[in-house]
Amino acid sequence: MPNDSIATSVPHARRGLPERESPWRGQERLGADPGSDELVQHLVQALVRRVGELAGPHRVARKPLLDMTELGMRCLLMPVAPKVDEVLSPREREIARMVGLGYTNRSIAGVLEISLYTVSAHMRRIFTKLDVGSRAAMVAALSDNPDLYVAD
Repeated sequence: MPNDSIATSVPHARRGLPERESPWRGQERLGADPGSDELVQHLVQALVRRVGELAGPHRVARKPLLDMTELGMRCLLMPVAPKVDEVLSPREREIARMVGLGYTNRSIAGVLEISLYTVSAHMRRIFTKLDVGSRAAMVAALSDNPDLYVAD
C-alpha cells in the first residue's frame, strides 16, 4: 500500500510546526483593502511582469494572459487596449472613424479635401500603429474604443 505510506507521511512531517493561519482569519484582516497593501501591490506587479515575459511580444490582444482559480477566487489577467487618442493622431482618428462608418478612401479624400495618396498614407500609419493588416481588422481593433466616435 504505497498510497497509505504517502498519505500518512505528510501529517508526520508537519508535526511540531505551527499551523499556518489562513489569510482570511483574524479580525485585523476583515475589511482590509488588498489594493492598499504594499506587499500585494509588489506581488501583483511581479506577477504581471512575469506573465508578460512568458506570453511574449506576439500575444493575442483580446485573449486572457492568465486565467486560474486559487483559494476559491478567480484570477484573470487581461491586456487592456490603449485608448485611441493615446495611439492615433487626431487626423488618423478622424479617418479611422470614417472607415468604421463605411467610407471608402476616395470618399474620405473628397470629404476631407485631401489627396487619395494622403488618405492611403494615413491608413498605412494607422495599420502600423494598431498592428493590423486590413480595414476590417482595424475596425475590429477599434471596436472596443467608444471614445473614437466622440467628437474631439
